[in-house]
Amino acid sequence: MRTIVLQSYRTTDIPFWISRCLASVREWSRANGFAYECHGDEVFELCGSEYLASVGGNIRSITNLARLELTRAAHGRGYDRAIWLDADVIVFDQERFRISLAERYAFARETWVARHDQRIAIEHGVNNCAFAFMRDEPDLDMLINLTRHIARHRKITSNYQVGGDIVKGLRNSLAFSTLEHVGMFSPCLITGIARGDTELLSVLAREFGQPVFAANLAATPGNHAPVSDADLCSAMNLLLSTRGGVINDYLSPKAPPGKAGMSARVKKLFSRFSKKRRIAG
Repeated sequence: MRTIVLQSYRTTDIPFWISRCLASVREWSRANGFAYECHGDEVFELCGSEYLASVGGNIRSITNLARLELTRAAHGRGYDRAIWLDADVIVFDQERFRISLAERYAFARETWVARHDQRIAIEHGVNNCAFAFMRDEPDLDMLINLTRHIARHRKITSNYQVGGDIVKGLRNSLAFSTLEHVGMFSPCLITGIARGDTELLSVLAREFGQPVFAANLAATPGNHAPVSDADLCSAMNLLLSTRGGVINDYLSPKAPPGKAGMSARVKKLFSRFSKKRRIAG
């Protein structure tokens, strides 16, 4: 099966953490024998002038359509399977992260965990930060046409209108598969990894219910509350060093909540990188 992994990001002023994410996906693709392409802003041209005018300068709205068009174009070039991973997805367990889809398509399953004051909020759904489509999938054309239709006939006030809200709204009707090992990490969770909010990490592990081997780091400015560079660096170091163990250790039904639920190896690394973050901050 000919498989290609697709990504897109601008070619200048790339943040250090985005570079690390892109490198991890590129390494994972090559290790699995997949073709890999990372496109620049030229992919916006795939959307066409009408769509670009409708969504204005909203980069996320543009990318929502461009990623689907890139996927269809890859099929047209002979690839049997096209995998999209957002530029802020990091693969932290290269060996165990697998996308084994062999029919139709799948979007990432999402468990969003965030802390609001003293309350932990949990949302379940699907997300277009990662997906895979097999060739000749009719729903791909449908999603492209629907995205264009919404932009043509509605006032676009949010990128979710032509992105995440579409796949979330159609989830039950289309009954598509989900990718099970890609996490969606809120800014609160990223900060929690860096600063030792073990309650938040254990909640995510148990709510998601599967080990995570890669994750979308939703830390891009304008998305949600910003995450500091120091916290991002510490969180990424912990995820890579423990290969996700900083979260996955809590999956055992016998694992107690909090830091006591970590393995000795992960606990040691957690302490080391947490100290580094405090010094850096």
